[in-house]
Amino acid sequence: MIHLFAFAAAVATSPTILRSASAPAPRFVRVQLDVSAYGIAGRGEILVDRTTGRFVRRFDAGPVSEREGWDGTRAWRADATGMPRVQGNRDERAAIVDWSHVLAPVDPAGSREHPAQPPEFTVDQPTGEVTRMVRHIGHQTERTTFADYRTANGFVVPFTIADTSENGTWTAHVLGIDTPRTIRDAAFAPPPEPRDWSLRGVETVNLIGGADLAVIPVSVNGGPVLRFLLDTGGQNVITPDAARRAGVEPLGEGTVGGAGAALAKIRYASARSVRVGGAEMRDQPFLVLDLGATAPIDGIIGYELLARFAARIDLQRGRLELAPDARALSPAGIAVPMVFVERQPQVDGALDGIAGPMTIDTGSASAVDVNTPFVVAHDLRTRYHAEASGYPITGIGGPVHAYFAHAKELRLGELAVPDVNLLLTDAHSGAEADPTIAANVGEQVLRRFVLVLDYRRATIHFETPSR
Repeated sequence: MIHLFAFAAAVATSPTILRSASAPAPRFVRVQLDVSAYGIAGRGEILVDRTTGRFVRRFDAGPVSEREGWDGTRAWRADATGMPRVQGNRDERAAIVDWSHVLAPVDPAGSREHPAQPPEFTVDQPTGEVTRMVRHIGHQTERTTFADYRTANGFVVPFTIADTSENGTWTAHVLGIDTPRTIRDAAFAPPPEPRDWSLRGVETVNLIGGADLAVIPVSVNGGPVLRFLLDTGGQNVITPDAARRAGVEPLGEGTVGGAGAALAKIRYASARSVRVGGAEMRDQPFLVLDLGATAPIDGIIGYELLARFAARIDLQRGRLELAPDARALSPAGIAVPMVFVERQPQVDGALDGIAGPMTIDTGSASAVDVNTPFVVAHDLRTRYHAEASGYPITGIGGPVHAYFAHAKELRLGELAVPDVNLLLTDAHSGAEADPTIAANVGEQVLRRFVLVLDYRRATIHFETPSR
């Protein structure tokens, strides 16, 4: 009988899945992989600096290709295009750095992150082999299993790795291990921005219809104009019907979460061209997701567009401006620094002096949705004399129960916003259960300003609308 024991990660030590079977051990290790990522076959590799803990993991699997790494300072991810996004949210950073701890037998100063809940490991007691790692990332739980340990090129390593999250499952099988003598520092750093876009000058696009949210005209693969929601927290999404009209072929299968507790089924695809007016992006990955028969949109566009182009969004005038660089838009107003929580902007904020991280979400029709852990930690239902509301928040994953309230002041960086409506959520799962986010700021607040989004410089400018 195999004896296992589980424990939460201690500050001083973490178990490692990549153990040297000889001494002295090489500094650099490369593990070559055969991969199945969300039903799509591919290849990959894990590159590790065992002296510093730096690493990079790469999967090449069509539209679900991805990279993830830690260069000693920055925890980052990149999608199939190679567009990097450095993570600033504590749980997202920790989820990446946790891989460093299981790949290298070191704990360099400054590498230890402090997530809301530490990872848990299961170890085979007789052998010391790690068989499972459980990470709590915001509202999600991600489980990684390690099996079939073998000795190869002087290392004991699991030849099968499987990871399951709310996005589905990927598996990796080891094909081989080598030990390069040297590795460039740049190999562990976020990759350079891909030159897969084009735009001359400043492009002005009118929002579609009289909807409160920012819906813009988008052409995929040169096809007819589609209605896409411009969502600062979103990624490329297209409905199955719109994918057929655009000649986009779905692959694989996975799931995605959102506001509610349920998961929605998705597939994956690539588009040769995505155009918003005169701005074009090439070879773009998409999620293929049924948004419902009554949805007034054909898809969502967000991080991929805003990472490549600076944007000025004027909801009151119904206008979007895109530029190759934010300096071409001459941003004014109050500049608020931001970081990324996965693909979404996160800023330092406060509700009536109670501080907490807040996300900026042009895809939300609310004013401020306050996450349940923040509501409970500060007893906000009592503080604000909240009134029962029902289920005013809905989206991917279903409805969310919440209570009406009102705050005298919302602060976003140095910006003070008076008199804002709140929805104090009562969620046990889904995005509103994320303990690392205090609140999500939506359209009812954001439309008071003209937003200039400068993702390259990690800044949001809040301008006063012209009368």
